[in-house]
Amino acid sequence: MASMGAVLLTLTLTGADGGGPTGQTGQAEAPRRSFTAPMLGLPSGAEYRCTVSEILEPSCGVWWGGSPHEGDVAQLEEAAGRRMDIVYTWRGIDQAQVPGERERRLVAEGRFVHTNIEARRFTRPGHPDVSYRSILAGEFDGVLRDQARAVAALEAPYFLTFDHEADANKRYNKRGTPQEFTRAWRHIVDLYEEEGADNAIWVWNVTGWRDNLDRLPGLWPGNEYVDWISWEAYNMTGCDLMPGWDHVDSFEDALRPAYEWIQNEGPKHGIDPAKPVMIGEMGTTFIGARETLEWYADVPRVLPEYERIRAVKVWDSKVSEGCDFRLGVNRYAQQGFEMAGRDPYVNMPDRVRRLVEYAHRD
Repeated sequence: MASMGAVLLTLTLTGADGGGPTGQTGQAEAPRRSFTAPMLGLPSGAEYRCTVSEILEPSCGVWWGGSPHEGDVAQLEEAAGRRMDIVYTWRGIDQAQVPGERERRLVAEGRFVHTNIEARRFTRPGHPDVSYRSILAGEFDGVLRDQARAVAALEAPYFLTFDHEADANKRYNKRGTPQEFTRAWRHIVDLYEEEGADNAIWVWNVTGWRDNLDRLPGLWPGNEYVDWISWEAYNMTGCDLMPGWDHVDSFEDALRPAYEWIQNEGPKHGIDPAKPVMIGEMGTTFIGARETLEWYADVPRVLPEYERIRAVKVWDSKVSEGCDFRLGVNRYAQQGFEMAGRDPYVNMPDRVRRLVEYAHRD
């Protein structure tokens, strides 16, 4: 597991010659590398300061990303009018090729990748469930070690989740008990560490729904096994899979319950509220032309009010006929998301990306 933010890579540039990265939190000092203003795309005499931790937590804004419909990142980026910082991908625990060709290409093109490793057999028709007990018994250890070695070989930071939404009704106590989930999580992280995948950044993802919050303590793997905390921010008005959803939740309405629970109740259950937060999925069904546009366009206004949120990913997919979140089929959603993506708060400067790139070369 990537160290828990123990090292901060701090970039301060002053004057034509630039400066150098310096940083520390507590006892650890950051790796040092010489930077100049032109190297990082800054004009001569510019001043800029930002920090990016080993687990990719930025201090100067929010990473912007998404889960593209049918894996088509080009289509999502065309609708968004910009490149995604993070792309969400989905794999099974029985797949040795993690990252696969697609993920490696995304990394090579300069994007971060977040892969959910589902407790399901993706190599079999229907993707049948896998029990946590079988994972703990070592049935998938060989595959997991292959995955870990492949991640390590990337020599680039890589976000990983095991079995997202373990608190959801369709998963909770279905593949095993909460205790077995946490033990399986720790088992997987330990295997990755044994194989040298120090660039793996572990993202604990739950639904974040108010009715599921009391399930979270039992699903927490422990601070030393989690780098980022993640949940979702949806409005599902009119969704045929949610017949009781007859109201409209704003983006802020959707993210607030879990945020407040982590900050206020999390420490009572051993959850560190200082960990960075990723809104792993977000989006709204169609709620009217102006309302849909404004739902997305309002996201950047909300984010600075919740300082632990450091990444957001849109869910650009269709769940069912009556529950469609694809930006490309709703011009109001597309326009709102495009407007949001132009906000400086969710546009990490290229010079910050280069800081990450250069730091991980050392």
